[in-house]
Amino acid sequence: MSDPSAPNAPFRYTAEQPPHPAAMPFGRIEQFALVAAIAWLGVSYFAPGSILQPVLLIVLLASGSWVAIRGVRRLVQHSVWRLRNRLLSSYLFIAVVPVLLLFALGWIGAWVLASQTGFYLVAAEFNKRIEVLHDSSAAVLNGAAGSSNEPANRLFSLLNARFPGIEYLVTRPGQPDVRLPAGSKLTSPPNVQEHISGVLAKDGLLYAWAHHHSDKGSVTVVAPLTRAYLADLIPGLGAITLVDMPSEGGRMKLHDRTSDDSPLELFSTRGVPAPANFLDLQVLWGTELPVYDWSSPQRERKVVLGVHTRIAQVFRVLFSQKADRDQPLLISVFYLFAGLFLFFEFVALIIGISITRTITGAVHHLYEGTRRVQQGDFSTRIPVKGRDQLADLSHSFNAMTENLEKLLVVAKDNERIQADLTIAREVQEQLYPRTVPPSNSLILTARLNPARSVSGDYYDYQRVNDHCIALALGDVAGKGISAAILMANVQSALRAQIRHSQELGQACSTSSIVSQLNKHLHAHTTAEKYATFYFGVYDETTGILTSTNAGHLQPLLFRGGEIIRLDVNGMVVGAFALAKYDESTVQLEPGDLLVLYTDGITEPENEYDEMFGEDRLIETIQRVIDRPNEAIIAEVFRAVEQWIHSPDSNDDMTILLVRRVA
Repeated sequence: MSDPSAPNAPFRYTAEQPPHPAAMPFGRIEQFALVAAIAWLGVSYFAPGSILQPVLLIVLLASGSWVAIRGVRRLVQHSVWRLRNRLLSSYLFIAVVPVLLLFALGWIGAWVLASQTGFYLVAAEFNKRIEVLHDSSAAVLNGAAGSSNEPANRLFSLLNARFPGIEYLVTRPGQPDVRLPAGSKLTSPPNVQEHISGVLAKDGLLYAWAHHHSDKGSVTVVAPLTRAYLADLIPGLGAITLVDMPSEGGRMKLHDRTSDDSPLELFSTRGVPAPANFLDLQVLWGTELPVYDWSSPQRERKVVLGVHTRIAQVFRVLFSQKADRDQPLLISVFYLFAGLFLFFEFVALIIGISITRTITGAVHHLYEGTRRVQQGDFSTRIPVKGRDQLADLSHSFNAMTENLEKLLVVAKDNERIQADLTIAREVQEQLYPRTVPPSNSLILTARLNPARSVSGDYYDYQRVNDHCIALALGDVAGKGISAAILMANVQSALRAQIRHSQELGQACSTSSIVSQLNKHLHAHTTAEKYATFYFGVYDETTGILTSTNAGHLQPLLFRGGEIIRLDVNGMVVGAFALAKYDESTVQLEPGDLLVLYTDGITEPENEYDEMFGEDRLIETIQRVIDRPNEAIIAEVFRAVEQWIHSPDSNDDMTILLVRRVA
């Protein structure tokens, strides 16, 4: 049997089906729930009054709920593993569930509309009749002239039929009271000097009443509230009643209700129409009405005006007689559209099943073909039917199997390329300085982490003469092989310039060497190839560092608690042949630490697209500045890796530390 990890081993794909829920292992959550159940049963049996009983019950409910959720999730995952079951579930949630929800929404909406409409009709008619009493009392008082009772008699004769048992009391200053009908014992309400109308509680009975008061006198009108009066508000609607709210001061009731009647008569089905069908729900709604208490005006009392009917009855009342005659036609049209709806639902079901069979058949062929490819049979082909996306997918599968052998050849070529890159990396590592030049005053430490197999960053240090040491750091634009080749070009050109200066016995001029390096790169590379470059020469006899910075990041000089940023003396090398470069000098003192670095240190970004930045680099170095150079570099790389949450960066990371010790 071949080793799957071997370079030339064929690719193997294992498709694992989820196990049946019954085969799921009895995990820690299940064990915890079982222990909690046993403990709760034990405490309930041996110590039923213990405080542990409710605590264990809460723990049992929490763990049991979690176990139940996990079980349902496993069951659902197993049931929808097959594509056919998944599609059927999709049809169920896309087609059936929305139809049921719409039906339920319409049903509930009809109930809400019927309840609000029915109650609105009753409340509007009830308030309208109260307003009639109020307007009639005002008309009686405003139309009275002298001792004439004609306005009261005329209104009384008009309203007596609408308000059975109505009573009038008209009082005028300096004139005898007028009561209608004759023999009425109605008196003026106590302590009422304003216009008022509504529901009145007097001697335990409920009245509709109005009281109008002015400088001409006052008029009090009361009409007893009975079942017949309430039923006449909206004839045929259903049971309409007034229900007393529990309060101090005795019960209130309608005039024709016996003392044995329950105050919860609102919930009785007496007078409720018979249902038109099984969907014809009962409608029960009501609202509180304020009640004026004759005996205690300051007491706040309430009654409930309630309506008890059915959905269909409300709409019957709303419709006119012509609409009632047309109702059979409307019902027939409704049934016609319902039948068409069911017919199209059935047709859609047939079409859905046909499409499902097509999809599941194509997926089954793809599944079987994949398993054969998994076993190494790259000659397998699957049948193609139709001209849809699934057919195109089947064609793609067949084309994939044809190209697998070609991909294996490409994979072998990639292995050879990777081997060549490994060799290139080994060659490039030979270009970096192997040893640190000996020095009595400087400690030089460098580290380079390439983003790929080869790097475009460059660092170098070498002794120029007995008392001078050259330092270099560069960052070539780009990554990979092209950047590595340009880096090698920079390294060879720089060393050639230094060697030429040594042969001529001249002092190393950093600006001159960088200028020559710029001309060399511009002449021997393409226009888009350039590099940032720093070159410095340290004189051990004087402690002076002379440098030229060609577009590179400013080196950081740590001196005590102070941070000194060295100058930038020109643009990048290789871009323009006539670019000019200057020199800068800085005196290195014992204890100083000079940090040279590339943008791979400061520009890595975290998940919030925030760069590591120069400030964090300074903070990191200051925290460990008293440690050896190797520890400082390790801490910097560790901080960058923690910032990007990855040991691999997208850019080459290079840092060079120069510490003055004497």
